[in-house]
Amino acid sequence: MLNALKQLFSSSEEQPDPISYQRAVAALLLEVVIADEEIDPREEQAAKEAIKSVSVLGDDVEALFEEVKASIDDAHDAYQFTKVINDQANLAQKFELLKCLWRVALADGNIDAHEDHRIRKISELLFMQHSEFIQAKLAVQEELQN
Repeated sequence: MLNALKQLFSSSEEQPDPISYQRAVAALLLEVVIADEEIDPREEQAAKEAIKSVSVLGDDVEALFEEVKASIDDAHDAYQFTKVINDQANLAQKFELLKCLWRVALADGNIDAHEDHRIRKISELLFMQHSEFIQAKLAVQEELQN
């Protein structure tokens, strides 16, 4: 039995690659795009623009987005992505990400209840205050009106 435990802990089985910051951001944005169970091209474009704004990928954004899109169904929940963000981002960066999520949700001119719920859940997983959740939403709505 002791040998079985030793083998379990010393298993040479490969661990999955860690999730990069860009991949985590892309996955969270895509979570909002698919929250209402339809992929609106305007939301998809807003997500890609947001990825470009927070990364140095340039033209590789398309490839990253398609890769994340293909694997998003395998994700069990948003925690694995928000953990990466929490480990690497400061409060200002997380607030900007929250605004990017709202830009994606508002890209089609309508905030679906599922999108609102998904952003609220992501906001909680990012340890953002409810007031910051609301401030980000209002800031993006005002930004889009001007």
